[in-house]
Amino acid sequence: MNPGGTPRCSARWRGPLPPGPALATAAELVAATMMAVILPGAVAPTPASPQARPAATPGAHAYMREGFIGRFTGKPAPTFALKDLQGRTVKLSTYRGKVVLLNFWYSTCFPCRKETPDLIALHGIYKDKGLAILGINLDSILIPQSGRAELQIFLKSFPIPYPTLIADQGVFDAYGDIPVQPISFLLDRAGTIVRVFWGAFSAATYDRAIRPLLGAPAAGPATRPAPPSGP
Repeated sequence: MNPGGTPRCSARWRGPLPPGPALATAAELVAATMMAVILPGAVAPTPASPQARPAATPGAHAYMREGFIGRFTGKPAPTFALKDLQGRTVKLSTYRGKVVLLNFWYSTCFPCRKETPDLIALHGIYKDKGLAILGINLDSILIPQSGRAELQIFLKSFPIPYPTLIADQGVFDAYGDIPVQPISFLLDRAGTIVRVFWGAFSAATYDRAIRPLLGAPAAGPATRPAPPSGP
C-alpha cells in the first residue's frame, strides 16, 4: 500500500529466483490467458513462484484500470520538472509541440525490462520525426533502499538513449500514484493525454498509436536491439 492506501505492484526482482517450485496456480494461468485475450498487444505476465512473483502487467489492479484511464485521457498532462541522470532539470513544458511518451518504470520490474528494447527501437525510428520518449524511473519511490544500484545494473543491460528522469513524490502523486508498472502516457503535440498504456506493450502497439499523432507513414516493424550479452 502507498501512503494513500491504494494498492500497487510490489514485486521486486533482485537477480536469480530463489530455489523452490516455480509453478503458478491454475487461477494465475487462467487470469494471464484471459488478460492476453482482453488486451491484445499487451505483454502477458509470466507466472512465477509466490516468493518472486514479477510485477504483473494488469494483475491484481485490473479493477482500477478503466477508472484510472478515464481519469487521465483527454486531460492536460500534469506538468513536472525532474532531474535527469546528470542532475540537470528537465521540464515537460520543454517538449510542447512534440508527441511525448512518458514511460514510468522501475529497475527490478520484469515487464519493464521486457518492453524497454521496443521503446529503444521506437526512439530510433521517430526521434527525428517529432517523438520524444521520457523514461521516468521510480526506484526512489518504490525501492528507495537500493539507491541507484539497481538502476545502474539495468542501464548496463539496456543502454537507454532517450532521457531517464528520476521521479519525485510530486510527479508520482500527480500521475495517480502509478498503480501498475510499467505504465505509459501518450501526449499529443498540445500536451493532452490521448492514451494510457496500462502495463507493458509491444513496439507495434505503441507504433499504431504514435504514427497518427506524428502524421507519419508506416515505418515498418521496429527492430529490437540485440539482447545484451552479459547478465
